[in-house]
Amino acid sequence: MGNILTFENVDAGYGRVQILHDLSFSVEEGEVYGVIGPNGCGKTTMFNALIGLIIPTKGKITFNGQDVTKVKPAARCHMGIGRTYQVPRPFEGMSVFENVLVAAVHGAGHSEHEGRGVALESLKLTDLYEKREIPAGELTLLDRKRLEIARALGTQPKLLLLDEVAAGLTEAEVQDVMKMVADLKAAGYSIIWIEHVIQTMVESTDHLMCMAEGHQLLIGEPRPVMESKEVEAVYLGVEEEDIEDE
Repeated sequence: MGNILTFENVDAGYGRVQILHDLSFSVEEGEVYGVIGPNGCGKTTMFNALIGLIIPTKGKITFNGQDVTKVKPAARCHMGIGRTYQVPRPFEGMSVFENVLVAAVHGAGHSEHEGRGVALESLKLTDLYEKREIPAGELTLLDRKRLEIARALGTQPKLLLLDEVAAGLTEAEVQDVMKMVADLKAAGYSIIWIEHVIQTMVESTDHLMCMAEGHQLLIGEPRPVMESKEVEAVYLGVEEEDIEDE
């Protein structure tokens, strides 16, 4: 399998404030690609550049063999890029099913008839099928996270972007999320997962990138990346002098 996504020397930011600096990485089709880094390192900006909310000032973004550097967000969604957000904000007065149906119709462009089938399948993949008629406002935090993923799946993405879906959950709930991500990978989805819960990044990803100050600091297999001195210094707050003294 080839690469489904490539960032090539991307600079991007907001107005005159540049956040990403010469960022380069690639994601293989069918893998779970983890992204870690301290707050403010550019992880969310990377996602915003990937979905088209901001346009790079330099570099190139290639998705599924096509240059999407300047493609608008709605078009990228139709092309197969789906995203979750850190804080789930469902339509609370609508049912779980209706929330995902909206994504299938307005995100993927399906008719309501086609969208119903897509929505139901998305709910099955996220273990929400039995709760499909419940108002979204009554869901627990874990199920809100599941619904956030289901809504992204409703757009029928080839590449699914997960933004801290394990944040705020109990240890047992984190295990549930990890199982769901494994099931999604088995179903054929390519995934980029930003997360601060280290267990998820070590145990559930195929490759891991640590970002620092808007660029990639280190990319590799998850455990060696987490155990590297560079990541300990930048991400875990361990001073290089302390590492050398050990």
